Amino acid sequence: MGQSSARPPELIIVTGAGRGIGHAIAIEMARIGAAVVCISRTKSCHKTAAMIRARGGTADAIVADLADYSKTEKAVARFLKGRRERRIGIVLAAGSLGPSGPLWKTPLADWDAAWRTNVLGNLAVVRACLPKIRANRFGRILFFAGGGAAYAYPLFPAYAIAKTALVREVENLHEDLKDAGDFAVAIVAPGAVETRMLAAVRKKGGEVRTTVGIEEPVTFARVFLSARHCGFSGHFVHVRDNWRPLLEPGATPSKNELWKLRRIE
Repeated sequence: MGQSSARPPELIIVTGAGRGIGHAIAIEMARIGAAVVCISRTKSCHKTAAMIRARGGTADAIVADLADYSKTEKAVARFLKGRRERRIGIVLAAGSLGPSGPLWKTPLADWDAAWRTNVLGNLAVVRACLPKIRANRFGRILFFAGGGAAYAYPLFPAYAIAKTALVREVENLHEDLKDAGDFAVAIVAPGAVETRMLAAVRKKGGEVRTTVGIEEPVTFARVFLSARHCGFSGHFVHVRDNWRPLLEPGATPSKNELWKLRRIE
């Protein structure tokens, strides 16, 4: 796929935009010309938006606790009302590790909070956007998974189970939208990036074998959101999978995959 064929959406909505990967993606998408809506639980999203505007970009901020998914959905829908952009992208980078320890010992109330943030909160953002993106017959939606969605992760079981649920959520969204227009929905494992979340994993004794630079998931997001074709829509992809050839027109993953919850390789 040549660089000239890339065309970023006019508007990108980013959860978790206050710090870490979400912040970096918001900055990058603004750099290439998209208007960005920064969402975070704290006022840190306003700092990200201010940074974008200081660099000549266009950005707004919404403070929303994704765990309160009903309010989040209403806030995003209210913001989108009257917006004229016809090409909208969504990056769902917000996440919570939830409780640490064996699943039979961790409080269910903590599981509920992690589920509401990781699954229902991010889904609320998508639901708020669906009427507009379906009417426009265009959308690019990127979820974030992690190692917990690919294998057992007993150190943070609520996180692992929620992220696995997001894989199936992506598959269902793809099926809902695949014949409704120009849509691509994917979920990426970004690798172990040096963020506050990774620091929290280390603090709890988690083993981190290989780290990746934050530029890798940022590049993935930029290329995916700007691609005119996506052969891995509906799939779980690792940032270091061989995903670029699947952005060529007509490309699709191997027919030999056993079940879609697994990665495209």
